[in-house]
Amino acid sequence: MAKSTHNDGAEFSWRSEAYAWFVVGLLVLSFTFAMIDRMILTLLVEPLKADFGLTDTQISLLHGLAFTLLYVIVGIPMGWLVDRFSRRTIAGVSVAVWSLMTVFCGFSGNFVQLFLSRMGVGIGEAGISPAANSLIADYFPSSRLSLPITLYSVGGAGGVGLALIFSGTVVDYLGQLGQVTLPLMGEIHAWQASFFVAGLPGLLIGAAYLLVKEPPRRGRKAVEDATDLTVIGSGMISDWLARRGRSDSHIVTAIACTVLAILPAAIAPLSSNLALTVILAGISVLGLSSAIALAPVALPAAIPNEMRGQVYALYLLVVSILGYAVGPVLVALLTDEVFQDDMKIGWSMAIVAAAATPVAAGLWVLSRRQFLKFNRMQA
Repeated sequence: MAKSTHNDGAEFSWRSEAYAWFVVGLLVLSFTFAMIDRMILTLLVEPLKADFGLTDTQISLLHGLAFTLLYVIVGIPMGWLVDRFSRRTIAGVSVAVWSLMTVFCGFSGNFVQLFLSRMGVGIGEAGISPAANSLIADYFPSSRLSLPITLYSVGGAGGVGLALIFSGTVVDYLGQLGQVTLPLMGEIHAWQASFFVAGLPGLLIGAAYLLVKEPPRRGRKAVEDATDLTVIGSGMISDWLARRGRSDSHIVTAIACTVLAILPAAIAPLSSNLALTVILAGISVLGLSSAIALAPVALPAAIPNEMRGQVYALYLLVVSILGYAVGPVLVALLTDEVFQDDMKIGWSMAIVAAAATPVAAGLWVLSRRQFLKFNRMQA
């Protein structure tokens, strides 16, 4: 049985319920703009290749390695800072830094400058998720962490789609204008203006963190009761399993979601039918995004407060190296070196997806075993 939460009202009397959800909303908005600034490069591939003479491998380095290199290097010390200093300050500064560096991408005049600017985006984004997950864990009782944490995670996943819609609209509109004239700058390329439009709103979002209260830290020096994971879940399936006594409901659901995505992820890049491609891609994104959203749910219950930022940063390090650095580079290398044909990029994506998603499902199974072992130790 989950432990009693009768004193939750007194423990959280320093904030109102509406204010707590305002903070969650600000964090979700921040993560969404992080995805916009991270993903807008993918819609500017052709103009960047034309202006800078870039290869597919160089584009993959800008999208993957340039961002991920410092994102993962800075992530661990950033997690250490989150565990010791003001998390609202770290979150606000992080948003401002990556937004400013996105603007700097628009000022880049060559591949090296753009690479360095993308590294700056990675530095800024390294702080938001460790700070967000630590903040949320202290804004809500343990028995109610699932929804806000999942909403934050889904905000990032949803941010990818919003990034493509928002960025696509901006890029398409500015692209039709050709050259854009700005005060004090004169004529600039449409791709430069796209970076400016994506980055500048983040400066206002960063300033909004001045309105956020730094919450008292909870769960210090001791691991909270792991059985609370039976009032935690994500989505209807996870909640349904949790109500039937499955403490591993979020992991079981994540396994099912990952397995669901295996075939669609491998087939979608090869389909010549637009409607079928959209359907398959939607299924794979739904499955993998759901699994990603479930991943952080167990961390606050299984890890003491002093280590939450660092452990979450370590989690992001592994995910980022594989997802943002290794993945794009593998696709580009297969296209450039194996197929030697840009039109075969679909085959490269299919091969990487067919290899990676079963491995992900297997790792979820292993994590479930470790999680159940942890539960038995706490019993």
